[in-house]
Amino acid sequence: MSKQLEFVYDVVSFPTYLAWTQLPTIAEEAGCRLRMTPVFCGGIFKSTGNPGPLSIPAKRKWYFDDLIMRAKHLDVPFVMNPHSPIQTLPIMRGVFVAEERAEMGAYIKTMFEAIWVHARNLNEVDEVRATLVEAGLDADAYFAEIQRDDIKSRLRKNTDDAVARGAFGVPTFFVGDQMFFGQDRLDFVQEALRSR
Repeated sequence: MSKQLEFVYDVVSFPTYLAWTQLPTIAEEAGCRLRMTPVFCGGIFKSTGNPGPLSIPAKRKWYFDDLIMRAKHLDVPFVMNPHSPIQTLPIMRGVFVAEERAEMGAYIKTMFEAIWVHARNLNEVDEVRATLVEAGLDADAYFAEIQRDDIKSRLRKNTDDAVARGAFGVPTFFVGDQMFFGQDRLDFVQEALRSR
């Protein structure tokens, strides 16, 4: 399968969660490979000087109201997480551990849904541990492995590479060299995939 859709993501983001729910269908319909590229959104914001969408109170209110409408339109389960923003640096390092353990799909689903469906406070270590255990994942292994220097380096490299390619937040998508930003650009992503 030569055609590829790259998804640059961090589970911290509500619009990224919405996009993630749609991507398997989009990739299947386009007959393309879905490449998941984990990054640390806070690192992208810092590198690009982007204060993020929540820094302006009026925009924050509009932003969440708009995304709630979008979730309803897509018929996607969603609960506003009162603990947001979640500090996802250790969680995103865990994606690489999950990949090594052949648990990436289960891990990503668990983390997205813990934050955006079950409104869990994953800022708390005990809550992260409980979330992993309830999903049948080895919490001790994850907590140990995310401390590895190579795991930390891989997330840092993905984040730096995304910035170098033009990313300024998540969700970001690449179809070839063409970049798209935001869950509301998925129609354009599909159009780009169809033209390849």
